[in-house]
Amino acid sequence: MAEAVGHAVLACDGVARDPSGKITLYGLFDRISAPKFPAVHPLFSIYWRCFVPGPGRAGVTIVKPDGSVLTQLEPTESGNEKPHALQGTYTIGGLEFPAEGDYLLVLNFNDKELLKSFIVLTSRPTP
Repeated sequence: MAEAVGHAVLACDGVARDPSGKITLYGLFDRISAPKFPAVHPLFSIYWRCFVPGPGRAGVTIVKPDGSVLTQLEPTESGNEKPHALQGTYTIGGLEFPAEGDYLLVLNFNDKELLKSFIVLTSRPTP
């Protein structure tokens, strides 16, 4: 049986899905600057994709710079018995980042880490 493989975990300003299932991403980013912390990002979207060997649950966890979990997003469940691609999106309004630093986006399948990406949060001087 094949192993699960992560293809993408991306942060962006928004996502749209058309009736055929195509997903469009708007405003991809890996950095956020804020005048103060905690900082609230008004609209935060994540796109993820992986190839999986069979049934299971795939989802994303956001990890704070200190290694603790900021949020664990609701996983997507697949009952497909054959190897297949699995993808999904999340859109979170008012996500609060408590401190500066590197936040990890971790894609998991059946509690196994497949792929990580990160978002760097920095202070922006106030005018």
